[in-house]
Amino acid sequence: MGKGFFVTFMLLFITLAAVAQDRYVAGTLPQLNINFSLPKKFRLNTKLESRQLFAERGPNESTSNRFRYERTDLALVLTKKSSLNSTLGGGYLIRLEDNQLIHRLIQQANLVNDLGLITVAHRLVLDETFRPDEPVEVRLRYRLSLEKALNGQRVDPNEMYLRFNNEYLGIWAPNRTDLEIRASFAVGYNALNGNKIELGAEYRVNEFDQSSQAHQYWATVSWFINI
Repeated sequence: MGKGFFVTFMLLFITLAAVAQDRYVAGTLPQLNINFSLPKKFRLNTKLESRQLFAERGPNESTSNRFRYERTDLALVLTKKSSLNSTLGGGYLIRLEDNQLIHRLIQQANLVNDLGLITVAHRLVLDETFRPDEPVEVRLRYRLSLEKALNGQRVDPNEMYLRFNNEYLGIWAPNRTDLEIRASFAVGYNALNGNKIELGAEYRVNEFDQSSQAHQYWATVSWFINI
């Protein structure tokens, strides 16, 4: 089921990108999340993510359908439970892209509400990105997540669920101001021992400061492990 789901979304993304009028990229976005429980209500999240492109088109360019590795991110975020349903945290991300290392500092707050039939999560993130020979870029991000069990009211072990995310990113730097909008949909499976896997699709649009927008179409594979 997973392989067929993945191939279907890849074909859908490439088809959508082929008819798009503006610039675009289409590819895969695999992600591994490992969460460590620590004393005194602390948790450490480690996330490894990479991006591979299968189709892209730049300004005034023809479509390229060649495979191209784009980048890899490794992020470490330490969080502490501040109340029954909220956490505060901070962390660091290092990125390898175009043979360069990019650094990012992260500050975040999360609020999760269990409404019975659906779980609603809010995340607010402020981060600062440092690139070689470029000014610091600051982003303010807000993400709304909805999670719904496919069987019953709660996502129990060995059950499947649906997840929808909608995120808005304000981007500020001395040489640019931009907005990025993201929307994603995934089908997840909650296995035993705190392991989850999600297969889905994500769409992003940004560069509203340009004459034409840049579109991104991703097939996503996410694996979550709790230790």
